Amino acid sequence: MTSVYLDHNATSPIRPEVIQAVTHAMTVGGNASAPHSHGRAVGKLVSDARESVALAMGVCAQDLIFTGSGTEADNMAIHAAHRGGCKRLLISAMDHPATYDVAAHYGIVHEIIPTNTDGVVDMGWLDNRLQAWDNQTDGRPFVSLVAANSETGVIQPFEDATDLVHGAGGLILIDAVQALGKLPMTYMADYIAVSAHKIGGPQGVGALYVSPDAPMSPSMIGGGQERRRRAGTLNVAGIAGFGAAARVATDLGHTQDLRDYVEAHLKAMEPDITIFGEKADRLPNTSFFAVPDANSTTLMMALDLSGVSVSTGMACSSGKVGPNRTLRHMGQDANCPNGPIRISFGYNNTQDDADAFLSAWAKIRRKDLPLQGAA
Repeated sequence: MTSVYLDHNATSPIRPEVIQAVTHAMTVGGNASAPHSHGRAVGKLVSDARESVALAMGVCAQDLIFTGSGTEADNMAIHAAHRGGCKRLLISAMDHPATYDVAAHYGIVHEIIPTNTDGVVDMGWLDNRLQAWDNQTDGRPFVSLVAANSETGVIQPFEDATDLVHGAGGLILIDAVQALGKLPMTYMADYIAVSAHKIGGPQGVGALYVSPDAPMSPSMIGGGQERRRRAGTLNVAGIAGFGAAARVATDLGHTQDLRDYVEAHLKAMEPDITIFGEKADRLPNTSFFAVPDANSTTLMMALDLSGVSVSTGMACSSGKVGPNRTLRHMGQDANCPNGPIRISFGYNNTQDDADAFLSAWAKIRRKDLPLQGAA
């Protein structure tokens, strides 16, 4: 059976260059914090990886903290800002749960920035809210904004948002987990979160950029690792793999052609299909859609049995019962009564993969497959 993987936004399969880097790192004995020659050899692996990841992010390496995930990076930024005097947080409706859930869990006062039906945050609302900000009551303004939503792929106006927030004297976190390797990293944010496994790196490794002027407090206490900003022995092999992935994660231009090709054929087969965020700028590799007469979980399982892996949304929420949060905030619930499907292409996908998906879909849905290449 053909095996086709179209769930890169959940995890992109590990790249061969990363496997080589991880394997090599595991042969280098020593602790990166030790001053002897073995420790220095390991430390160089970490230093080289930090430079590579920072270069891919467009930031200074010395301001980068390695973490265990993008979720941890988001958590660290939220806690640091709150402890640094941000009493009320403004969090985008399109954010990952790593921001709004941590605020809710710890009882941090926060508001959700609304979005339009295309999934783009309401900049007018944000502007008005910041103009009416009460520093005496709410402290320094803080905004959390995802660079691109992991489900719809819709790209947010992060540059305009950054200008508004900084103009109000506030801080901004950009969650760039889905953007790294797919979009130019031109952020002037105070905090930027990324993750290795979204670009073909190892799972369990992330990073947080912290501007020199932004509040930062340790997320874990113990040793002096990461300039005393995150204690604990470093995951050297994972970090080396992250560096290797960052050096090669620039070959996704072809995914937009594949995405557009699939969407054109789906529209021909499914006149009632809704493609969410289609009118907005999106990540080149992502399509999030629904057909009103079919259950998304059933479709996902049928595609899986046909050898095609897709998802029904972000990996941390896929399979949960209830309406999709992203679509609810977009006001798109009525167009998705039975759930959505997400396909996300990556570096190793080809035209054959797109055709395999369309063939499986046509068979499952008992549709006539449009002529190949008719996009």
